[in-house]
Amino acid sequence: MLERRADAAIIAAVGYFVLATIAIQLTSNGYDIATIWPADAIILTLLLREPRANWGWVLVAGWAANLAANTVARGWSPVLVTYGVINMGQVLLAAWLVLRHTPKAEIFASNQAIWRFVLYAGGVAVLIAALIGSAVTALAFGAPFLVSVSNWYFSNALGLLVLTPFLSALFDGSYVRWLRFANRRETWSAAGGYGLLLLTTAAVFTQSFVPLLFLPMCLVTYLSFRLGRLGTKLGVMLVAFTGLAATLAGQGPVASMPVSAPLQTLFFQLYLGALLLTCLPVASLVTSRRHLAIRLAEREEALRQVLESAATACLGFDSSGQCKWATGPVQALLGISAEEMIGRPCETVSLQVHDLMEDLGKACGSQDFGPQGATRLIEFSPMRRPALVLEGTIGLLRRGRAHSGWVVTLRDVTERRALDLALIGRSETDRLTGVCARESFLVHLDRAMEDVGRPISLALVDLDSFHTINDEHGLVVGDAALVEVARRIKRNARDTDVVARLGADQFALLLRCDILTARSICERIAEAVRQSPVCRAGDVAVLSSVSCGVVQLRSGMTPEDARGIADTALQDMKQSGRNGVRVAA
Repeated sequence: MLERRADAAIIAAVGYFVLATIAIQLTSNGYDIATIWPADAIILTLLLREPRANWGWVLVAGWAANLAANTVARGWSPVLVTYGVINMGQVLLAAWLVLRHTPKAEIFASNQAIWRFVLYAGGVAVLIAALIGSAVTALAFGAPFLVSVSNWYFSNALGLLVLTPFLSALFDGSYVRWLRFANRRETWSAAGGYGLLLLTTAAVFTQSFVPLLFLPMCLVTYLSFRLGRLGTKLGVMLVAFTGLAATLAGQGPVASMPVSAPLQTLFFQLYLGALLLTCLPVASLVTSRRHLAIRLAEREEALRQVLESAATACLGFDSSGQCKWATGPVQALLGISAEEMIGRPCETVSLQVHDLMEDLGKACGSQDFGPQGATRLIEFSPMRRPALVLEGTIGLLRRGRAHSGWVVTLRDVTERRALDLALIGRSETDRLTGVCARESFLVHLDRAMEDVGRPISLALVDLDSFHTINDEHGLVVGDAALVEVARRIKRNARDTDVVARLGADQFALLLRCDILTARSICERIAEAVRQSPVCRAGDVAVLSSVSCGVVQLRSGMTPEDARGIADTALQDMKQSGRNGVRVAA
């Protein structure tokens, strides 16, 4: 920090002394105010880029340099101390006002920021300092007050406006960075443009036959379009130094004007101010758009790389439904390459995509069409890849109130869909026996109760003495017995019947038939269970039987009613000796 403060103070002192001495020697008689005063621009530039903790060092160095330059050029006078204070107060006020309303990095980044700089640095701060400085000059040297105000204001304001932008770019390394990143063609093109500007400006300001002051302005404008703000700032500096040298030497159209030398200098400064304030906003706009174009190109390239390496394909369609661009694994997902997809209609992807695009296009004009209505989700299998399941997101592109096209993103969800179906199937199936699970069976029963116009029967089946099997042979044998009983029930039921396990040893059947047929099926199941052992435990064959309760579903009956009636019939069968079928009354 100490080294940075010392560097800033040295730059302020040396630069200010040199510019101030030259300005006094060339544009002042030693007593009046210099008609050109660019020295304050160095102090303002340093204040705009240095942290506020360093401002005191810069201001003290600038004040000392101001005092030294005035002493060398004018001779010693106590009033010179006051000049330095006024000048430093002027740039301090300008820097404070500018930074109060604009961040450091954006002082010359936009037209709004530029005009704020003009207002504060070239208007408010300089006007206040001009009034105070002219009053001191009038008291100390007897100079006319209004003339002093005019000279102070225009010399300081134009010095700050013309030189500060260039010094800011020079001090922050913008020109060095441009040279580092520019290619050879850009470097030679810029060198040629500045060379032409220098020659043209020298030709314009060394002759007074034809007023060609517009030519440098045209070339600076050209450089502004080619190089942006850096081109404008350096171009104005070349015009300033070349034209000023010729004017002070008594050559050129400005020097030939039939007015006094101070007015000639003032006119030249106004010319430079008009040149800068005309070209700098243009350059700011060009630079902003160039940076925006670069950022858009970078984002587009990044998006392209992401899409090419991702599993998502992205397709762009115009308002007529024709594909304009495609990227990502289009070939793998649709069976057609991205290049072949260009120019094809959206129906190539899916007819559902086409229909949703039309719906989105129609909805765009409705009043309730908001951001949530600008996208649609779809899931489909493409014609050329029927084994795949794709998930698509269709987004609407809008330009004002009208739509300009659609963006469709596709990704493969085949594995996810298969996993979902497996999970659904697993949740609907009893894990031990493989028959329908309780929750799924209850759904089937609810649906059956809504369709009792045709015969439907419900049967509840219990494995007799199941707890005895578990107690004598263990849970493993008990589970094996349940699996075998479930297999025999399913084998003796029909394909249209729903077989489920409701609890530990209870099964259920939903039979699309009348009560008599249902009874026959249940008797066949009971016979299949008791005719042979349901499991073997070592050398022991485990025999068992089942009891069944059957009811036919009727209109007005609830699922709970049906289960209750069937369970009552089942319990009657158990109390009557088990191993049989009981039909509910």
